[in-house]
Amino acid sequence: MSLVTKTKYLILFIFLNLVTYFGIQFFITANEYDLLTQFDLHIPFIPEFVWVYHTLVPVIALTMLVLVKKKELFLSAMGAFGMATLALSVFYIVFPSFYPRDSFQVTADISGFVLEWTRLIDGAHNTFPSGHVTFAWLLTFLVGLANCVKKNKLIYLGFFVWASLISVSTVVLKQHYIIDVFSGMALAAICYFLSKVMIFERLQNSS
Repeated sequence: MSLVTKTKYLILFIFLNLVTYFGIQFFITANEYDLLTQFDLHIPFIPEFVWVYHTLVPVIALTMLVLVKKKELFLSAMGAFGMATLALSVFYIVFPSFYPRDSFQVTADISGFVLEWTRLIDGAHNTFPSGHVTFAWLLTFLVGLANCVKKNKLIYLGFFVWASLISVSTVVLKQHYIIDVFSGMALAAICYFLSKVMIFERLQNSS
């Protein structure tokens, strides 16, 4: 699959994902569910993790362009990302949960500035499940099917560590509840399984 074709797919996916997400934020403003637990209250607030948080889109784009070379795997990944986007959108509409971020004041440094900007564009009422966690773990599961990753387990370990750090960033930045992390991982696993069975294996068998 050519680099140009893959780039077009990725641009279209990112565009549709952003339109869907911010469209829901604009129209769904209710804050009906508070999922805060005692465990969440004991998690420290660490603004510096905002840099990890914002690696999501660049890592997805670079991985899909550089590491995912087989057409079957690329299309399967796009299908899986689409399933995840649809599922997340449904949850955000029917289960609008709210995180009280105002209790955690940002610091007066570059990390605090980026986090404050992040909060301005990323509303507090679309938390369950975490989209960051869902896409990070979904990419990690999918990249394990790439030939180069199968030959070098250290690459997969790197993605595992990265997805774990993304998950940590969502809770220490007070963007998400701990239940948002586990539900995001579960959704990623479901979308991975469905895309593998419904798209990847069928495309491989037909080729």
